[in-house]
Amino acid sequence: MRYRISLVILMILLLTACGNKRTLTVGVEEQFKPFAYIEHSRAHGFDIDLWKAVAKEAGFKYKLKPMGQGEMLKAIEKKKIDVALAGITIKADRKKLFEFSTPYYDTGLNMLTRTNNKDIHAVKDLKDKIIATKIGSSGYDYAKNLKDIKEIKAFPDINSAYKALLNNQVDVVIFDKANIENYSHTDGSGKVKMVGNTLTNEQYGIVVKKGNRNAGRINNALRELADNGEYEKIYVKWFSEKPSSLPGKKSRM
Repeated sequence: MRYRISLVILMILLLTACGNKRTLTVGVEEQFKPFAYIEHSRAHGFDIDLWKAVAKEAGFKYKLKPMGQGEMLKAIEKKKIDVALAGITIKADRKKLFEFSTPYYDTGLNMLTRTNNKDIHAVKDLKDKIIATKIGSSGYDYAKNLKDIKEIKAFPDINSAYKALLNNQVDVVIFDKANIENYSHTDGSGKVKMVGNTLTNEQYGIVVKKGNRNAGRINNALRELADNGEYEKIYVKWFSEKPSSLPGKKSRM
């Protein structure tokens, strides 16, 4: 009897080990600086470096698959990818369908307009204005609930929204704060400006299919990276400041 029990335990361990060796396909955003973007055929960004550290800690083998954020959740559902990594906001409706990791980044929405725009200073100034954002994003959800605006132009990628702003096709872009800050200091420097306060408080999470056991291993890895200082090291590399909170920890603020 003892022999049978030992044999069952051994088989479980072997199956678990085999499962851990499977190469995960990780969907990553193509145009979402500074989190994930493709440059010279290589993936870069905060999300990319963080995932490398998570995978190392958890013992994952993986391959990256660049794709648009709008495709990722559908790809998770259809099992075309195992993990989605694209600055995906944790939302109640999404949590019903997908498994999110513990939050790894605190964020929010901000507004961006042209430097010569003197009319827009706050949300109340958006009456009769044309808003640009990325389709399917938190910015799109926020814009849909605004009253008295003229129009929402939703683009497949945020860079197209920024181009529309520079070409005077829209009045303002509403999108994630860190991405807007990055654009205003790089390609949009001298051409655009952030206006108003941060509109929302949100958090990003790594996404897997509902019930996927890798969620627990990802969470354990994130907590370990928070404890050993590696998370903070990666954060400072990309944002030049210490994080206000750590994965699995209470805010430092």
